[in-house]
Amino acid sequence: MYYRAKELAMSNGRSYHLAAILRRNGRVVRVGENTCKTHPRFKRQYADGTWGSHMHAEMNVLRFALPGDELEVMRFKKCSTFSMAKPCALCTSEMRKAGIKRVRYTNWDGDWEELSL
Repeated sequence: MYYRAKELAMSNGRSYHLAAILRRNGRVVRVGENTCKTHPRFKRQYADGTWGSHMHAEMNVLRFALPGDELEVMRFKKCSTFSMAKPCALCTSEMRKAGIKRVRYTNWDGDWEELSL
């Protein structure tokens, strides 16, 4: 599954290559990447009044989440290694609302860390 996640992330046309895997009872429900598209549920307005025009990988899969699901977030570099993928405050807030029970993400060294919700 990590191969599919990497493939999606690396071909997203963005400068950041992130992927998220949503799991339910240990099975993969959805794999998502950060995109140029957005979703009405996750509209984002910045302090200067402009609106966000992209969707983070986490939000891409949270559209399909149920309480108790788990999430893995990873960031890939072009040289095929992992990098920091800690979810932002907005994504973390949406994870709490969705009832996600466990979140793991890659750190700067490519190791997995767990996010406390």
